[in-house]
Amino acid sequence: MRVQVALLLVTLLCLCLGSGCAKYYYQEGRTFNDCKKDLANCSTELSKRVTDQDTGEYEHKFMEDCMKQKGYLLVTEDKLPLSAKREDPDLSLRGFLYGQRRGIAGNVE
Repeated sequence: MRVQVALLLVTLLCLCLGSGCAKYYYQEGRTFNDCKKDLANCSTELSKRVTDQDTGEYEHKFMEDCMKQKGYLLVTEDKLPLSAKREDPDLSLRGFLYGQRRGIAGNVE
């Protein structure tokens, strides 16, 4: 029982400390819905290239490259305009472990 509690506390601490690493895909002049659609399109392209197994770093590199080709930048939350609508990064353990927590942001329509 103590081991489980300790593991939970360490995990929570890591999540709290890691929250500053979160980044958002953002492109000036694009709406939030545009960004969401572009991310979904990149995800569809990725699914054509991988299986259900854990792809690790490849998945994150592919998504970053795909979004970059569409004109998006990765920015920290403090660099987003205050008026931007945002969706918080993936908080799954997988995203956290690879340091690739990415959210999306864009202008309100």
